[in-house]
Amino acid sequence: MLTPRPGMRVVIRFRVGSDASDALGTVLEAGADSVTVDTKRGPVTIDTEDIILVHEIPPAPQRSGRLHEIVSAADVRRIAANVWLPSDVTWLNSDNLRGEQQEDAAFVQTGWLLRSARGASLRADSVLPLADPGISPLDALGLAEKWYAQRSQPTVVQIYSEAGSTELAPICSELASHFRAQGYTPSRPTLALTAATREVAAGLARPAQAGLPGLVIVESEDVHDIHFEAWGRPSDHPQHSEFAQLIRSAPQLRFFSAVAEHPDGSRSLVGAVRLAVSNKWAVISELVVAPSVRRRGAGRALVRAAATAAAERGIRSMLAEVEADNEPARELLTSLGATEHHRCWFAVRS
Repeated sequence: MLTPRPGMRVVIRFRVGSDASDALGTVLEAGADSVTVDTKRGPVTIDTEDIILVHEIPPAPQRSGRLHEIVSAADVRRIAANVWLPSDVTWLNSDNLRGEQQEDAAFVQTGWLLRSARGASLRADSVLPLADPGISPLDALGLAEKWYAQRSQPTVVQIYSEAGSTELAPICSELASHFRAQGYTPSRPTLALTAATREVAAGLARPAQAGLPGLVIVESEDVHDIHFEAWGRPSDHPQHSEFAQLIRSAPQLRFFSAVAEHPDGSRSLVGAVRLAVSNKWAVISELVVAPSVRRRGAGRALVRAAATAAAERGIRSMLAEVEADNEPARELLTSLGATEHHRCWFAVRS
């Protein structure tokens, strides 16, 4: 079971006689015998022996505005990770370390997320610091390095800025101060762009038509071989199986294909994009357009079709990530209303 710590925002389910109740708020005190939570109704003190479940929740929004603008960078990173998650993962934190030593089966999902997809993608082959692991950053980094060494992989750490800033988030700042001495070099930045789905869709009707002569947008529930070929991971690629697992790892998925209809009646794939849904967010990724039709509206049509599908399902917020130096992709997304939420980098140990 997750151990509450002062400052942690939690929901605790606890016994009240023969019934159960919940306390949601920030932990004020946490001792061996009791935990005190500052709730909207005031402080609530819970006997440790009455606790049934402890679940950490994201911090409450600190400012008003639309969700895709005010959500924290750490929460956006959680959402992004949840739709691109390999099968080999673990959470690094003091509670889990203590549980391993005591052979306790309890396992909590907080701290640093360690991911391995056997080299298929930096996003799925890196450490993601999301919360205080309960040990020093340097000690945690050393444990992460051992975890990746066991898999014959280099240690890569994904760090990120605060929302609306280029300054590193606090959970990443202290860690990054050790990088130079430990031999880590950060990559060029990747931009996390967010938007309101309905604004990106801009009234596009269904079925999703591209609005371009000879081009149709087709929606499917599963990915096909032709998509993997477009993404450079065909069935005979050495990392095809790992990449395919990542592609299908999101809780809810849709794939959109831009199909060209030729005068002789034949059809060909000229573009594709992946729509993943998690935590009431739409994540747009793996956008690819054939060089022969770039800058002709196929990419825009694919993104708008995915946003339309998300909006129809009640999903209000959208996330897309693009490398800062990928000017065409950045211009496409910003022209549809997406704005920079935060930045992230991959620090690679040399």
